[in-house]
Amino acid sequence: MDSNLLIKLQTEKAQRFLQEADDMVLQKRWDLAANRFYYACYHIVHAAFITRNIATKSHDGTLTELGRQFIMTGQLDKKYGRFYARMIQLRIKADYNSIADITEDEVLELAPLSHDFVKAVGGLVNITNV
Repeated sequence: MDSNLLIKLQTEKAQRFLQEADDMVLQKRWDLAANRFYYACYHIVHAAFITRNIATKSHDGTLTELGRQFIMTGQLDKKYGRFYARMIQLRIKADYNSIADITEDEVLELAPLSHDFVKAVGGLVNITNV
């Protein structure tokens, strides 16, 4: 499949998942909102990876390569690496932890940061996808 098409599809999925997450916030479905915010971030990172022919096999591998390719090079602020690492942990909590649910406060804190992350990484996609 054409890499430009893959980038477009990943970017569209990231935007769609942001909207779904926002919808889940309105419905006060905190676990689902956290999951969708995480996957919006995940898909935009993978759109950026396609521009550099990077493939990862795990969520932790995605975090590692995000740091290596974009944060350590100064293309993204270090805060985005910390944010993405936190998102991985929240996604695990939302999806697998039956003892502790994601809280409203956690989601309301991560919502604007997720939008900011998708926008920042999306800017790299536009810059590097010449």
